[in-house]
Amino acid sequence: MTIDVEKTKAEAFRLEGLGEFRAALAKYQQIVDADKENVEALFRQGEMHHQLGELPEALSAYIRVTDLDEEHKKANVKVQMILSILNYYNKDMINP
Repeated sequence: MTIDVEKTKAEAFRLEGLGEFRAALAKYQQIVDADKENVEALFRQGEMHHQLGELPEALSAYIRVTDLDEEHKKANVKVQMILSILNYYNKDMINP
């Protein structure tokens, strides 16, 4: 099945604007299914997972972006940010 990538991307942006992050994620997945190296769609998948609070999935998407484009500044920042969140702990909250 071939898709109209531009039309699908426009629909995903529209859904994002409506706060329909899960539906937008599905649209971006359609783009990635058609083109495994579509960096923009992969990055937007990470953003949708992030919006949904799915940090491991977001991290995975951002890492795939950096694998394809090592210089992708936003993806590199997001990887570091999520790693710092996932690795965070407050020693004062741990019972001795």
